[in-house]
Amino acid sequence: MTRANKTDAQPKGMKKPGGSAKKKNFDSDGFWKDLIERFFYNLLKRAMPELYEKADRSVPPRFLDKEFRDILNTGDPAIHSSPHFADFVLEVPLKNGDAEWVILHIEAQGRGGSNLAVRMYTYKSLIFAHYQREPAALVIITDKRPSKEPDYYSYSQYGTESLYKYNALVLWELDNEELLASDNPVDLVLYAAKFALERKGEHQKFNFLRETVKLLNGRGWNLQEKRDLLLFIERAVNIRDKVLITQYRKFLKQENKEGKAMYIPLILRDSAAEIEQRGIAKGVLKGKKEGKKEGIKEGKKEGKLEMVRNLLGNGIPPEVVAKSAGLSLRQIQRLTQ
Repeated sequence: MTRANKTDAQPKGMKKPGGSAKKKNFDSDGFWKDLIERFFYNLLKRAMPELYEKADRSVPPRFLDKEFRDILNTGDPAIHSSPHFADFVLEVPLKNGDAEWVILHIEAQGRGGSNLAVRMYTYKSLIFAHYQREPAALVIITDKRPSKEPDYYSYSQYGTESLYKYNALVLWELDNEELLASDNPVDLVLYAAKFALERKGEHQKFNFLRETVKLLNGRGWNLQEKRDLLLFIERAVNIRDKVLITQYRKFLKQENKEGKAMYIPLILRDSAAEIEQRGIAKGVLKGKKEGKKEGIKEGKKEGKLEMVRNLLGNGIPPEVVAKSAGLSLRQIQRLTQ
């Protein structure tokens, strides 16, 4: 069992929740949900190692959205409003052919109020009532909880007793040195999320991102993981100063020119898909006399060319551009001639 939340703990220097600054600085809901969908098994390794070892990680988990909607099909209006929704219910395939259901809940920004343990017990009870399943549970706690709130549910009345505990990943209780030394990619994101909770200044954010990029460069993770990790880390740190954003882009560009960073800097605001869509629109107009079908074909070529030029112009090595565009190095050379 992962250590449960110590409710009166708080990260050093962290301000109390409730102000508007935190909402502007960190899209907590979207961040955690996207992270879970992309790095679920890595998160499982950190928070529930026993289940991680038994899971068949060659098969992706199944998100039980429909099943969970069914158990909420009740006349009680309170159940249908926040904070009574668990964020995810997943089916995790096991190596022995069975599957484990997992309730995964994110308690962020103090939004849920009190009685977290009661809410978790409610989710578990609803699942058991409808499906006769006893799910495992994990809560990711990203903000200070009410003082003296219990970290488990207990009931005792006239000889009838219940005790319900769940795994809790308490962000600010994680050790920085352990996170940085870990070979688990999600630990670097947790480190950045923990940094974001402390509401650092813009220059501190800039320096943090520079050092994190250098750390990423030295890791043996694959290209796609590095790209995705950088995206999550940038979202968590969230630089807002335009001058520093420009400096950060120049830093990434220089790193790529020196061959140190083998991934596309995701802070670039134009995605390849958006660029290609603009190219298709141009191509449709260009090929209007020949018909729409020919215009779309021309547009895709135009969009691919614009994307390649944009990435190369930002210092991305040709071999990385080729991999991202699904082209060979020779095709990249031809496109840019």
